[in-house]
Amino acid sequence: RFACKKFDPTRSVSKEDKAFILEAGRLSPSSFGLEPWKFVAISNKALREQLKPHCWGQPQITDSSFIVVILSRLGHNFRGKTDYVAEKIARRKLPQEMQDAYAERVTVHLSAEETTQWAKRQCYIALSNMLNAAQSLGISSCPIEGFYPEEVKAVLEKETNIDFKDFDISGAICAFGYSAMERPEKFRSSKEEVIIEI
Repeated sequence: RFACKKFDPTRSVSKEDKAFILEAGRLSPSSFGLEPWKFVAISNKALREQLKPHCWGQPQITDSSFIVVILSRLGHNFRGKTDYVAEKIARRKLPQEMQDAYAERVTVHLSAEETTQWAKRQCYIALSNMLNAAQSLGISSCPIEGFYPEEVKAVLEKETNIDFKDFDISGAICAFGYSAMERPEKFRSSKEEVIIEI
């Protein structure tokens, strides 16, 4: 795959393929199984037009078939034995003493983390899975970090019913659609430069 900078605005990703891509994100692994994300899939052209100026005017925002704004959970969801952490652990249906021990381990680990940043890093696992799922269907993608998070958030708060009390923009928006450009040459470091085998 490659980061597609020019999409064909006349072609739309089917409902089924869009669902497959989003499911690849939903089923992604996460540390402790805490899934610190939400995916806001936006096909609505008018809303994407509103977002475009806050995304450095990049044409991928409006020319792609849809975009996904990845939201990450804010740190307060993980500090101490929160309801969110308890619910994610309880669904494993472990005996209570095992749940308590697991919750303690999660709490100790995350107390040493800057949890808002930890959650944002976790979101990149889901992003990668969506990128590869899309490519497996012949659908191009472009992960975008060039945007103003607070401005994007303000538009979404105004135009949708998304509650940002527990969430922030993760640091990535991704455009999906059909490429209207030649596949560029791929430049990567050599195996010798990046792989250490012991």
